[in-house]
Amino acid sequence: MEKIQCQNIKCQGCIQKINEALLQKYPSLQVDISSQSIAVEADEAGIAEIKLKLQELGFLNESGILGKFKRFFKK
Repeated sequence: MEKIQCQNIKCQGCIQKINEALLQKYPSLQVDISSQSIAVEADEAGIAEIKLKLQELGFLNESGILGKFKRFFKK
């Protein structure tokens, strides 16, 4: 199981949003509110796809300088 550290997972609605986007393709997906993380069985390409979807949904910060630049302007 790969663990992905997220942010802003605060309620059942957040879990539902993530599940609707990813659970069908990744049935092993488990969302944990207390640690704000997701555990899933997927290969490297699958993990990259999951992380991209989590960024789109607002549960994962974009990494690197571009992500910092975008966050600066979203505030």
